Amino acid sequence: MLETIGEIFREGYRRGWVTTRDGNASLRYNTVDHFHITPKGIRKQTLQPDMFKKIGISKDTWYEMPYTAISSELEPSGELPMHWGLQRQINTEVRVVLHMHPTYINAAMYRGIDLQKLVDEFPELSRYTKVAYNVGDVPPISQELADRCHENLQLDDYGNIAYDIVGIKGHGVVAIDTSPWRAFEHIERLEHICKIVLASKGK
Repeated sequence: MLETIGEIFREGYRRGWVTTRDGNASLRYNTVDHFHITPKGIRKQTLQPDMFKKIGISKDTWYEMPYTAISSELEPSGELPMHWGLQRQINTEVRVVLHMHPTYINAAMYRGIDLQKLVDEFPELSRYTKVAYNVGDVPPISQELADRCHENLQLDDYGNIAYDIVGIKGHGVVAIDTSPWRAFEHIERLEHICKIVLASKGK
């Protein structure tokens, strides 16, 4: 799946959802005591499996584990606190966390649109994607951002979450599912609806 995450970022870059060094992702299988996370500052359209950082999981903290010679020269994404919280306990066989900055979703939040309210008006969104209440203005790569994302996704102590995607004002979205493409589709679906809403110039 690490190769697939690389494909996801190349597609996201092609669509303008991330610029060269934007975005981050993590992957965990519930049979292991670690997860993989994208490194800080690399060109996402060149992302390869041996660039990922391997992060060990203990009860109350995280620690870097040896992975490859290439990744040992890199640092984990600055959004590690957000990924750590979502990967520490998981209730599925696999969990993928994907953070991107899609254009129309960001534009909708900038206009003050509550993404969660769109679910009631567009059944093609509500049938497949559960949208959380927006996270407001919080500093990027901060514990506050992590805490607000966890809170709005309704993450509990057992790793359960109530929603598939959450928007962060000025900072894109975090989507979660059991495969990279399923997480990507939550973003794609919400991005499509936001494009419709903005094009309509309606409320």
